[in-house]
Amino acid sequence: MGLSDRDSIDYRIRQAFTTWKKIDETDVRILEGMSLLGPRNLALIAKHLDVPTTTVRYRVQRMIDNSILFLHLNPYHTFMGLKKVVVFVEATPGLEDVLLESMRLHNYWLFLCRAYGPYEGCAGIWTVPKGRERDFVDYLNALKETGVASSYELYWTTCHEGVNVQSRWFSVEENVWTFNWDEWMKEVEAIEGRLPWTLREPDDWPIRVDREDLLIIKELEIDGRRTFTDISKRLEMPLETVKYHFREHVSKRSLIEGYQVEIYRFPSLISEYLFFKFEFDTYDQLVKFALSLHDKPFPFHLGKVLGENTLTTHLYLPKWEFRKFIGSLSKLIRQGLLKNYRYIIQDMFQTWRETIPYQHFDDSKWRYDGGLYKESLQNVLEKWGLG
Repeated sequence: MGLSDRDSIDYRIRQAFTTWKKIDETDVRILEGMSLLGPRNLALIAKHLDVPTTTVRYRVQRMIDNSILFLHLNPYHTFMGLKKVVVFVEATPGLEDVLLESMRLHNYWLFLCRAYGPYEGCAGIWTVPKGRERDFVDYLNALKETGVASSYELYWTTCHEGVNVQSRWFSVEENVWTFNWDEWMKEVEAIEGRLPWTLREPDDWPIRVDREDLLIIKELEIDGRRTFTDISKRLEMPLETVKYHFREHVSKRSLIEGYQVEIYRFPSLISEYLFFKFEFDTYDQLVKFALSLHDKPFPFHLGKVLGENTLTTHLYLPKWEFRKFIGSLSKLIRQGLLKNYRYIIQDMFQTWRETIPYQHFDDSKWRYDGGLYKESLQNVLEKWGLG
């Protein structure tokens, strides 16, 4: 790498620092208030914090405009008849783009990214209709059989719990988020409690949703602050129908896991985005570890692998804290509080999200055609001259 390249990278890092809008104590209190009360009633949050409503609205909009804050609803897919699965796929060298296109066409995914670390490939989160798990696995096997993928890992999980903002690790004096790893390790050992209901393994995956519910949920996934009036106009659905379905179905049938207050605390150029799998010897160890993450500034969400003492997590750390985090995990293993871990790195420049796959829901059931997906895969292979 020549000097000019290094200068270019240095410039980009300096620019990231200088242009990033640092949040202050008032911002953090507002974010914490939205995490506690939800983002849909900023006047209530202003009253709770004893600050003017105009201040709350201005600061929230400023963070949104600077693309460091995203507010959205997290559906509880379990009560929609959908099973969550986290997938890591290793690409056959030379076929990385083919793999990405092949993964994208299986359009029940919620999150998809290019990934690297132990290998080059893709990572993603899918929702698969209950009863079609075998079809989904068959599709992944087809990727291997056709030579597009070298290997894959998949983990059927509970619904994922979003980790909201709390001020505990925010330094008011310096206006920065701090990382006290020694304190966290002590907490992993000492904390007590139960897993939140979203991380407990369900007995079943019933369909408690109808198409109108899904359309409303989809709109709130895009923007958790959308008003019923706005949703009514966008969906061309009567306002009273929107209100009824939200009140009587979405709320009373527990179709919402919560509202995610997703704040990006550090510039992307100096951060790592990672998927981790944490394994434990006992269920109690898993519970302690999961609870210890609930007020920390680095997890996005957690999910428990079904039938295993294993957690999947999506993390976001400044680069200079990553090695300290790995060092802390190593100490936890030596202390017998963690069995093993594994991670891959998300390419945040090639990352995509989707809402709940409402377009596949008709007549109170999900449409899932495993044969059609395999046929589409064959079309992709022929397009790339591999058929």
